[in-house]
Amino acid sequence: MGWKDKVAKSVWGKATEAYKGWKQSKSTWVKDKTGTITGVKPHTGKVPWYVGASPNTPESRARIVKTHYSLKRSDKIDKAVKDIEKGKKTLKHMEATGQAKELKNYKGEGTGVYHKKGFDK
Repeated sequence: MGWKDKVAKSVWGKATEAYKGWKQSKSTWVKDKTGTITGVKPHTGKVPWYVGASPNTPESRARIVKTHYSLKRSDKIDKAVKDIEKGKKTLKHMEATGQAKELKNYKGEGTGVYHKKGFDK
């Protein structure tokens, strides 16, 4: 080990010691007797990016996080409904153009299950 390595180690060693104390912003876990994580202590850990400049209280942070996830869930539901409608429209178009056919039950009603049609010779 040369003198440059010794200097670098002493400088970086001190820098990492200071950095370790600064980076301790983990959430404080709530654990039961067996060590299973059951929750997080309120108002610990890093603040999510969408919390912004609200009053920094546990109640306001919880309200903002709940609202954020609620909006994400409703967007996910809207996307799924839109995909279902688009898929049904595509299947009806494929049936109309002769690319697929809907399977029927014994009463002759559509089952909602489509099957590809083979090429006619």
